Amino acid sequence: MTGMAEGVGAYFEDHKESRNLGRLALRGGIASVVMQYGNGVLQIGAAVVLARLLAPEDFGLVAIVTVLTSFAPLLIDFGLGDATTQRSRITQNQVSSLFWLSSGIGLAVAVVVAACSPLIAWIYRDPRLADIAFYSAITFVLFGASNQHLALLRRTMQFARIAQIQIVSTLAGVVVGISAAVYGYGYWALVLRPITTSLCIAVGAWLVCEWRPGPPVVDGDVKSMVRFGLHVVGFSVTYSVVRAVDRIALGLFYRPAEVGYYQNAITLYDNSIFSALAQLHTVGSAALSKLQSNPAALRQKYEAALSALAFFVMPTAAVLSVTAQDLTVLLLGEKWRAAGILLSIIALRGIFQVVEGSQGWLHLSIGRADRWRNWGIVTAIVQVVAVLGGLPFGATGVAVALVLTSLLLAIPSISYAGRPVGIGAAFVIRAVGPQMIGAISAAAAGWWLQSTTLDDCSGFVRMLSSTGFCTLIYLSIVVGLFRLTDPIKVAGSIVQDLLGNR
Repeated sequence: MTGMAEGVGAYFEDHKESRNLGRLALRGGIASVVMQYGNGVLQIGAAVVLARLLAPEDFGLVAIVTVLTSFAPLLIDFGLGDATTQRSRITQNQVSSLFWLSSGIGLAVAVVVAACSPLIAWIYRDPRLADIAFYSAITFVLFGASNQHLALLRRTMQFARIAQIQIVSTLAGVVVGISAAVYGYGYWALVLRPITTSLCIAVGAWLVCEWRPGPPVVDGDVKSMVRFGLHVVGFSVTYSVVRAVDRIALGLFYRPAEVGYYQNAITLYDNSIFSALAQLHTVGSAALSKLQSNPAALRQKYEAALSALAFFVMPTAAVLSVTAQDLTVLLLGEKWRAAGILLSIIALRGIFQVVEGSQGWLHLSIGRADRWRNWGIVTAIVQVVAVLGGLPFGATGVAVALVLTSLLLAIPSISYAGRPVGIGAAFVIRAVGPQMIGAISAAAAGWWLQSTTLDDCSGFVRMLSSTGFCTLIYLSIVVGLFRLTDPIKVAGSIVQDLLGNR
């Protein structure tokens, strides 16, 4: 019992700046991204198999419910996970209070979604949506029960353990989903998969994190954390709704099959680009929170992290855009070629979302979640207008509108987030300007090569040739022209460090 008590105590140690913080954050980030891409491989593998077993309409039906309820996990979290991670000092009683609050919200949201399931079916004129929404509500109860355990693991920077829980849980969900599809359960395969994954995450979080909740105790600090959480959830729910408005609008005006094509394009993008950025949000905000009393060090670490992230993710997004059509057909089959066309457009968002997605690192690390919420409102207005502008042109028009939105908001989002610590547009351009120029140039060169030289080649040859050509163009500009080599050195030192510790 004493050993367990000492182990639990580590979760509640005060935040302190340490000499090896950068190394811990980088190693945690690398572990998280590697495991996240492992998770992404499973997700894409499941999509490959399920796309051949199910119809586009099946994906469209479940996507409608998924996007309508996409705000729910963020509402259940209520920003309390970030409050636990960011708080410089926290007690077991306070975390217990946050646990019971998250669990209560999870149960309440599940009840509301289940009660609204007939309304969803009526709005979209499809009775099948009622049962899909009703049973999908189970995941919200499970999410509320695991939220604070995962937050405590993030607080102690155990990102590899979290990633292991996620990847094992995803694997379990994939097995159940594919099995259900093989046995002819149709769209229910897509419903059972997230339920299984959520159950395994909850069980895994309780097994790995030894802390157990006690009776709730509401004091001034808990109220302060709830206020912090309100600002976080204000941004998070707004952003989630904004991310879903494209599919909500398409579902109202176009056939479920059209939504299915768009949803699978989003799935491929999320599991290759966006999921890594989302995973690094937890690493970045947790690491920079330990520097909240030292703005100069915070600026330095943020610039180095953003520059390194942009160096590797931006060209990946460019390559994905160029190879998207061939990649989609190779993975999902010829009937999904329309999704490949959409992915080639959507992938370009990754070039700009690298920058925009890092705003949360700054807002949370300096304790200004209220400013994050305010920016979320601006983002919502711009993106809704963009979607409405693109909607008459179908899924393609919506995809183009969202790329333009990300381009417009990228640098202003960081200028606003970083203003309290002296980070502005010039700072952002210095950190990511060469990488952005290189990635855009690589994408343009790749499209030129495909249209002029590789048109008669097989899809696989086009993918390999385009990847090599885009990489060459990117490195020639970023490393050759701008002489940017620090991210390569950082990556090399991390690999060397990991190999040396084996």
